[in-house]
Amino acid sequence: MADALRLFDADNHYYETADAFTRHLDPAMAKRSVQWATLDGRRRLLVAGTVNRLLANPTFDPVAKPGSLIAYFRGQNVEGSDLKSMFGTLDALSEHPEYTTAEGRLAAMDEQGLESVLLFPTLGVLLQHALRNDVDALHATYHAFNQWLLEDWGFGKDGRLYGVPVIILADPGLAAAEVDWALDAGAKMLCFIPGPVPKRGGGSRSPAAADLDPVWARINEAGVPVGFHGTDKVLDRYVAEWEEPNPGFAMFASPFSMMISHGRPIFDTLAALICHGLFTRFPNVRVATIETGSHWVHQFLLEARSVYGKRPSDFAEPPVETFQRHVWVSPFFEDRMGELKELIGADRMIFGSDWPHAEGLPAPGDFFDEIPDFDDAERAAVMGGNVRSLLGIT
Repeated sequence: MADALRLFDADNHYYETADAFTRHLDPAMAKRSVQWATLDGRRRLLVAGTVNRLLANPTFDPVAKPGSLIAYFRGQNVEGSDLKSMFGTLDALSEHPEYTTAEGRLAAMDEQGLESVLLFPTLGVLLQHALRNDVDALHATYHAFNQWLLEDWGFGKDGRLYGVPVIILADPGLAAAEVDWALDAGAKMLCFIPGPVPKRGGGSRSPAAADLDPVWARINEAGVPVGFHGTDKVLDRYVAEWEEPNPGFAMFASPFSMMISHGRPIFDTLAALICHGLFTRFPNVRVATIETGSHWVHQFLLEARSVYGKRPSDFAEPPVETFQRHVWVSPFFEDRMGELKELIGADRMIFGSDWPHAEGLPAPGDFFDEIPDFDDAERAAVMGGNVRSLLGIT
């Protein structure tokens, strides 16, 4: 039974307060960073002076119930209901302190039988794209955000709420300083954003580019794992070659974008880490994929075997072995768990509920019901043991 396990949710979320990006931000940076404005009676998010159109309701108030989109994400939207109706009845955010405060979350966790959680951003993983052309503002915004996260949620000092600070890689020196700050503050995992890394002056590069080696060297020495958490906008430039950008608020807007991007950013990111030799240079680096699902794993391993068979001299070892040693995967609840276990083993699977998001599970422990064919030891590992091992805690 799930209630007999030491549940450790590797993908819990908070809804950011309005001052999450501004409380600790240098006021001189305000217009280049994040601001709030009321336009046509609605509270809107301004990023770099422009209305951010990823989310129609960036305040998350009112908020959808956890798991309200579960049928949609299981591919059971047979009546073709629009998303607005599928979200169902919305609640005032003030009615749910468990969504916005550590005290409220701990009380909810006690009711849910959760021992510990990794806490990832809701809005915080979505803003790199909008700030990519101003690297200094990008780094300043996320340092301010990480300070807020430490202050309001903590980095796991209590052994229960493990806030995961976001590390931006655009500027190597600023990134290394942020890693040092996060490690000094007690972070047990660092959140990275999948996809190519912005460069000063435009363009991008691999997260395993040589100029970022000082960042990875710190992570390698500390032994702290990296969690690549799913985001949006990574493929915007490619999608724009196929269809006109959505002029409105873009989340869930394009079925074409959804179809081609499912698993693509994390696939490409891990391919870059392996093909560009990151794990050879830094053998102590470990990666968890969070809220990126697992459908991509099968094809990734096929391609890894194929490219190694063609160009073995370009790799220090077979890339499948590199993947199996360095990567942990948190599947979506709707994924095929048995197939994933066959591919990577139960010891590399970690459960994440995405609670309290609408696209996640109604209750974190419900994930237990998605692995009915796992034996008791495998269930204990997936539901908590593996992430504890990854974090180096008991």
